[in-house]
Amino acid sequence: MKKLILLFLFPFFLNAQNLYVESNFGIANIDGLGVFPGASVLFGNRFEKPESKFLLDMEIGVAFPSIVTAKIGGGIFVNKEKKSAVVFGVRPWPFHLYSQINFNEGRRGQWIVSVEAGGVLLDEYLDVDLYEISLESLFIANFGYRWNIGTK
Repeated sequence: MKKLILLFLFPFFLNAQNLYVESNFGIANIDGLGVFPGASVLFGNRFEKPESKFLLDMEIGVAFPSIVTAKIGGGIFVNKEKKSAVVFGVRPWPFHLYSQINFNEGRRGQWIVSVEAGGVLLDEYLDVDLYEISLESLFIANFGYRWNIGTK
């Protein structure tokens, strides 16, 4: 039963080909506090088809200060052979919309950079209170590295 629950909650572990561990460090602009540091360690998987330049990227992990976090995004390969890509997506907790650049992949992994707009910035356009679910963050800027752990 536990395995079924894990498979339901973390479908990205089903395809072990593009698994990775990602470590990020960054800063957030928190409303009322100013600039605040943050860090995360995530497990993820990149889904891609050989004949397509499009990709789906899913991650889940632990973070400071939000404790847990996740990201799901879609993008396009700039250079599919070297796995460099541009990805756009959503971080459900804390709620942010993000854009990310994945640089050329080396033997062990690749560097990434992302910028994220917090739900606080979207509050005035939507009829939903996004202030709390974005942890009062206006934006996040991250720099990280992905280590490949799946078989190629």
